Amino acid sequence: MCGIAGFITSDLDFLQATKADALAHRGPDDFGTFEHERLKLIHYRLSILDLSPNGHQPMISPDGRFALIYNGELYNHLELRKQLNSRFSFHSTSDAETVLYAYMEWGTKAFCLFNGIFALAIYDVFKHELILVRDPLGVKPLYYYHQHDAFAFASELKALIDFPGFDKRLDFSSFASFIQFLYRPGSSTPFLKVKKLPPGTCLTINLDRPQSFHLDAYYQWPPIESKPFESEKKAVDALEQLMCQVVERQMLADVPVGFFVSGGIDSSLLAAIARKIYPQRPFIGFTISQAFEKAEGFSDDLPYARMIARQLDFELHERSAQLDIDNELDSMVWMLDEPQADAAPLLLERMSAEARKLGIPVLLSGIGGDDVFSGYRRHQALKADQFLTLLPIGLRRAMKWTLQSASSMHRGLRRMHRFADGLDFESLEQRMVHYMEWLPWMDVQHLFSKDIQQAYLQNNPSLELLNDVQTNVVSGSPLQKALYLECRYFVPDHNLNYSDKMGMKHAVEIRVPYLDKELIEFGFQLPDALRMKGLSTKYILRKLAERYLPKEIIHRSKTGFGGPVRKWISHDLRGRIQRDLDKQFLLEQGIFNPDAVQSLLNQNDKHIRDLAYPIFALLTIQSWLKQFRN
Repeated sequence: MCGIAGFITSDLDFLQATKADALAHRGPDDFGTFEHERLKLIHYRLSILDLSPNGHQPMISPDGRFALIYNGELYNHLELRKQLNSRFSFHSTSDAETVLYAYMEWGTKAFCLFNGIFALAIYDVFKHELILVRDPLGVKPLYYYHQHDAFAFASELKALIDFPGFDKRLDFSSFASFIQFLYRPGSSTPFLKVKKLPPGTCLTINLDRPQSFHLDAYYQWPPIESKPFESEKKAVDALEQLMCQVVERQMLADVPVGFFVSGGIDSSLLAAIARKIYPQRPFIGFTISQAFEKAEGFSDDLPYARMIARQLDFELHERSAQLDIDNELDSMVWMLDEPQADAAPLLLERMSAEARKLGIPVLLSGIGGDDVFSGYRRHQALKADQFLTLLPIGLRRAMKWTLQSASSMHRGLRRMHRFADGLDFESLEQRMVHYMEWLPWMDVQHLFSKDIQQAYLQNNPSLELLNDVQTNVVSGSPLQKALYLECRYFVPDHNLNYSDKMGMKHAVEIRVPYLDKELIEFGFQLPDALRMKGLSTKYILRKLAERYLPKEIIHRSKTGFGGPVRKWISHDLRGRIQRDLDKQFLLEQGIFNPDAVQSLLNQNDKHIRDLAYPIFALLTIQSWLKQFRN
């Protein structure tokens, strides 16, 4: 895992001087550059496969034609090498060399053959052509900036802001998304001219014609037509065989590999399968002691994590979940590059820091299990939705008014409020998109000044998600459509963004076996009944887990992973609220509507509505503006 950047500009002084040192934390083991005319490529290396200098990057092809910089892991690179051995002489055991020769042999078709997590750039010296590529699920980040004949890209947005003439105009629709969803779904970023390369996409630009570039999708979403199994047991057998293959290949490394051990079913099953494959290998797990009030929606995972560690003979390292949020918020936002309103990144960072201290630069995470196999409460809500659709709209509106008239401060009633907000939507797809929101669009709009509303906020960002699912998953079941949205937006733009950035802050690579390409394709061909039986989520995973884990782990209620945001808004962050959401300050800033923001604060303080997370989002936006814009 590494940090990559590249710049195309006529400012030769900048090219000579720049090191993109904002990425240095991503690769402490090596540094390299490549220059050709108006182009400079930069690579910071975190050595995982082939720790020798033979893995140095930029990696140049033997004929001098191609230069590669690569951030990621190619889990099937040994299989690809077998096909390439007759054509190329390998000088390292690095997967980067496999990537380079695969491109030389098969061109862009090689990317379809890759099973891994990666963001890379390849420059063709003969054609003066630069190609950028991001993995199918967007596990590895890649930002790009284009303005006239200048172009730049990097693993992290912060590495772009010193580019000569950088355009700091803002994309206010992105800020609206950070309040509406707590993250920004899709390719936009807070900067108008900076985009995220979409997952499964190639970008090609020519140095001779840098005024334009083109995007091409090389990976189409896996088929969602259900695959029949002879029996439930056959399906579980097939999943077990595939899971064992996935875990084994994702443990490929020349350095120690550790595990996140939350005590939940997803991470516990990965650890148990790893123990089956390697019965004698010493393993280290990392967990968080999360003793927050139940009103916040969390419970303490620690007893379950300890149970798993004892059963699997793992050495378990525990970190406290107590956070000094006022002092840690700015550094979190800086690392994330985006104002994500979630406390989970800070907890993940603590475990990553502990892993690096112990000399473990690779961790396996359970991210993706809920999104591929159906583990969220919003998936359970779809069951009720299918019946509600049959009711007259007038009756649904009456139900909405009744449910919303109760206070939303209790945990159960909060969920009922979010469910009720969508009762008068006409289509099931509208409601499944709504379940991903934290504040209705009308309320989000009102938080901004009139000028910004009229100029930038005419279109609801959720329409992008709605149009996508209605266009690309026409024949899918409601559950398949919901899981498509999870994997297309929530996973890369929320979970994977923070897991990559906070892990790499300490030069720790976080791998996500549940997002293995083959496992994704398998999961999306499962019949709904194998994902959810009644209201039991992740049904097939639980059946597989019965072969490995105690019942206390398999059947425990789902718990959140984060921090006590409601407490923070009520107490710990009051100073920030008074400073960053002050009426006079907001008037001078000119972005937000001070009266609407004050109304939001009042409703939350008086327990009329639970608005802690949208308020937290406003604070993260203010932190981002101070650090990135000023």
